Amino acid sequence: MKIFLTGGSGFIGKNFYQLALKKGHFIYATSRKKRENRIKNMKWLKGNINFNWKKELSDSDILVHMASTGINKEYNEDKYNTNVFKSLDLIKNCIRFKCKNWLIISTSSEYGIRLNDKNVKFSKYSNRIPTDDYGMSKAMFSDQCIKLAKKFGCKVRVMRIFPVYGKGENEKRLYPSLIKAAKRGKNFFVKNPLEKRDFTNVNFVSQAIYDAMNFNKKKFKISQIWHVAENKPQFVKNFVENYWKIYKAKGKLIFNKKSKIKFNHISTINSLWK
Repeated sequence: MKIFLTGGSGFIGKNFYQLALKKGHFIYATSRKKRENRIKNMKWLKGNINFNWKKELSDSDILVHMASTGINKEYNEDKYNTNVFKSLDLIKNCIRFKCKNWLIISTSSEYGIRLNDKNVKFSKYSNRIPTDDYGMSKAMFSDQCIKLAKKFGCKVRVMRIFPVYGKGENEKRLYPSLIKAAKRGKNFFVKNPLEKRDFTNVNFVSQAIYDAMNFNKKKFKISQIWHVAENKPQFVKNFVENYWKIYKAKGKLIFNKKSKIKFNHISTINSLWK
C-alpha cells in the first residue's frame, strides 16, 4: 500500500511510519523542512500540506493526516489556518486527484474538559464541547471531512486519540520530563496530580492507526469514528508514582496542593479500537 502521510516528523508520526515501513508499505511524507531521503520505501516531500501534490496523491492508496498546530491553551490563529483551512485544501486535493481513503487523526480534546464529574466517559456519541481552540479546530475539520466524504463518495475514519505518551515525546511533556528527573535523582513537581486521564502508549496508538488503514471491509460505511485509548484511566498522581517506582527514583515527588479534581479524556470501553 502507498500512504500519503502528513505530520510524519511528529511524535506519533515517527512511531507510525516506522511500523508501516516494517510491514512493507511505501510512504510519501510531507515536511515543512527539507529532509534527506535515506529511508528505504519512504520519500520526504518539502512543503505545506495544502500544496498541489498531484503526482503523489494520485499514486497513493490512502491519506493518513496527522499534521496539526498546537495543543497549548493560548489562542493562535494558525491553529485554524492549519487544522481547518489548509487541511481542507488537502482533502479537496485528495478528492481532485482520486485519493479516496482518508484516515484523519484527531483528538479527545474535541470533547473538552469536564470538572468534578466522576462519571464522565466519552463515547463517539457524546456531546462535544471543546474548551480550547485546538479541540475546536480539530472538531470543525473532522466534521467537514465526514460531509465531504459523503458528498464525493470517499471513505473516512476519524480517530480521536486519547492522551498519548511514550518514546519520542517532546521533552517538555509530562512523561519524558518525569523520566529525566527520575534518572537524574532530582525532585519532580507535579502540577495537576488530581487530573484523571486515559493515558495511552504511543505504540498502542501506532498499531491502532495501522489497523485502521484497512478500508476494504464489506460493511464499511462512508464515515466512522474511532476512539484510541487503553481504557485504563488513572489520576496523574498515580501515573507519576508508578513510573517513579519503576525507575527507582531517589528524588522526591512534589504535588501541587492547589490542584483541583478534573475528569477528562476518558473513553468508554464500547468505543475502543481494540
